[in-house]
Order: sequence, then structure tokens, then C-alpha cells
Amino acid sequence: MMFLRVFVLPLLLLCSGTLALAQNAAPADNVREGCVTDFDPTVDYFPDKVEIVDAAYLSVTYFNHYKVVSVLNAYDGAEPFEYVLVQCGTPAPALDDFPPGTQMIEVPTGRLITLSTTQLPHLVQLDLLEQLAGVDSFLYINTPEVRALIDEGRLVEVGFGAGINVEQVLELEPGLVMTYGFNPDTDAHPKLLEAGIFTALNAEWREITPLGRAEWLKYTALFYNAEAQANAVYDDIVSAYTAARDLAATIPADERPVVLWNAFDSFSSAWIIPGAETFIGRLIEDAGGRIALGDQAPQDSAFLSFEVVYDGALDADLWVTNLFAVSSADDLLAQDSRYADFAAFQNGAVWNSDADVNENGGNNFYELGVTSPHLVLLDLVALFHPELLPDHAQRFFRPMTAD
Repeated sequence: MMFLRVFVLPLLLLCSGTLALAQNAAPADNVREGCVTDFDPTVDYFPDKVEIVDAAYLSVTYFNHYKVVSVLNAYDGAEPFEYVLVQCGTPAPALDDFPPGTQMIEVPTGRLITLSTTQLPHLVQLDLLEQLAGVDSFLYINTPEVRALIDEGRLVEVGFGAGINVEQVLELEPGLVMTYGFNPDTDAHPKLLEAGIFTALNAEWREITPLGRAEWLKYTALFYNAEAQANAVYDDIVSAYTAARDLAATIPADERPVVLWNAFDSFSSAWIIPGAETFIGRLIEDAGGRIALGDQAPQDSAFLSFEVVYDGALDADLWVTNLFAVSSADDLLAQDSRYADFAAFQNGAVWNSDADVNENGGNNFYELGVTSPHLVLLDLVALFHPELLPDHAQRFFRPMTAD
């Protein structure tokens, strides 16, 4: 893997709109706008800090005037990605003191380009929407505030993966591009780094717990010194998620429905059953359900044939298909007539996770649902145990009825 040292700005220069701090006076809050003056090495310039609790692949270490952020396991075989975030107006530490490939940037940073829709709700939650300059594509975005910016012509599409338009990115002069990793041969980040563009990988999709994924809100906050706000938002998410999980925990084990998840995928020639140690598996169990064929996928997901699922999950109480552009029970049968034999189909207990999609099929289940898993969990609790939440209105899940 190729590494590149990136130094975005001369870190001794002051940002526009400087914010002066008196000599030897510690700030009461993190500096969210401008820079500091009269640097004092004894002052802690980050009084607001985050502690990473649930995310397994993110860590941060604070020093008086800079913070070191590590992203682990961004994709299979990835070395750790290291970022040094230096308070604007303070001296930069020596880059040679950090591992090869470390990138350094002043914070709070400026204009932002995001290459994943899951990063967009963070900007709303942290009051950072005005920093957004570009996205990979407009097609699948659901966040209303971002769609409003698109309608106003204030955002630019830059493409994604190895096909990203590097020249267009450079023209936007972003302080930060936030992306993800899957395969360096087809990802955007190698091309962006080669062009000298500060690029931060977000590995939230690698987390196996819902709260672990949601906690990457703090990652976005670190680049803008927005730790205090991130802590408040995340604490609310944890509180709501825990309350919903505790409510479902009141259901005895023998009264929990067996939940069949997904449908047969002709592209991969498999029916993917989530294991208990997966994002979906945790949601099912936290909502008071039992994973159909969970014994076939005790931890990771299992890729099973249609016949194995037919034999082992025909009597599942409830079925969530997660199918794209499949609107009704009739559409489902058009894919495979054997679906009619499943008890959930016969009992009208088939649901799809497409209750909140945009005109292009962009699904908010994979956008807001990732960053706010308490909303998904509440939907599932109401789906599995309607008596617990009799007045709940489904946000992400829709019954698949006959045409």
C-alpha cells in the first residue's frame, strides 16, 4: 500500500477571523471558529474531549494543542490510518515523530466533501452543514437539509471510487474529504492522496454494533472541535437506544418471534443470514427477536442456498426482505413462486425496509438509520412486539401487501 505524507497548510499561519486568547488563559470551550493567538504550551486548547466507548475501530489521544486520531481496520488488510489534528494558530508537531503516511491538518478545518451518505446526518446534528461543498452523487441522498442545498445549487457532485473527479475536488478547495475504504484498487482515497488532498477514511461500516456505528459522529466532530456537541447528541442516542432495548428485554425468550432477514440474492447466489455479531443481528436481538437460522450464522453472516433457508426457516414468524425496487407481495412472487410457501408470507407478516426512500431509490434506512440506530430499533420493537409500542408509526419498514 502506498503512503503519502500530507501537510495541508502551514500550521503556524493564522486562520481567517482569528480568535485571540489571552496569554496563559485556558479556553472554556473548544475553539470552533478561527484560530488562537499568543500560544502557550501549558494551555489545554481542547477542554471538550470525546471518549470512544462503543466504536472498536476509532481512537483519539489528546495533547495540549493537537490530537492524534487513529482509524483501524478501514478495510480488509488496511494498516492504521493516522491523522494529527492541530489547533489553528499553534505550532505543528514534527511529522517525522509519527508513522509513515500520517496526515496533518489544522482544526477547526474548513470546507468538506463527503463521499458517503451516512456522513451527512452528522453535519446536521453538529451544525456543520454550512461547511459542506460537495458529495459523491446527488442521487441517493435523503437528508432533507442536504437536499435543500442541492436544490439551491450550492453543492457539487464529484463522483466516487477510482472514478472520482480529482480536478473538480481541487477546484472546490476542501479542507477535508471524508470517504471510506473497500479496495484500494477501486477506492477514491489513493487518487485523492496522490493529488495532495487531505483525505480521512471513515470505517463506521466495519463496526458490528449499532451504537459502534453511531459513535462515528464523534469522528466528524474531531475535525471541527465540536466534541461537546457530539457528546450531547451521542448521549441522547445511547439513552434512547438503551430504553428501547430494555423495553424489549421484558419479553420472555419463548415469546420472541423468529425473524427471517433478507431474501435470496441472485447476484451472489445466496440468502445472507445475519449472525448475532453483526449490525443487523444485534438489532434483531436487541428488539426482542430471534434470528431465523441463527445457528447457521453464530457470529458473522452466513451465505446459504435458497433450499437451506426453505427447509430451515419456512415457519419463521416474521420476514423482513430488504429488497430494492420490490414493492408488493406480487412482486416478491414474481422473483420466486416458492416464497408463497413461507408462513410469514401466508400470514401477511412480510415487511420491507423501504418506507423512507427518495425518488431514485435512495434508502434512508442506510443513511439516517446508520447514524441514529435508536430509530431503527424502535421500529423493530414495534414490529416484533406491537403491544409494547401500540402508537408507534413506522419510519423505515413497510408491509408488503398484495397489489
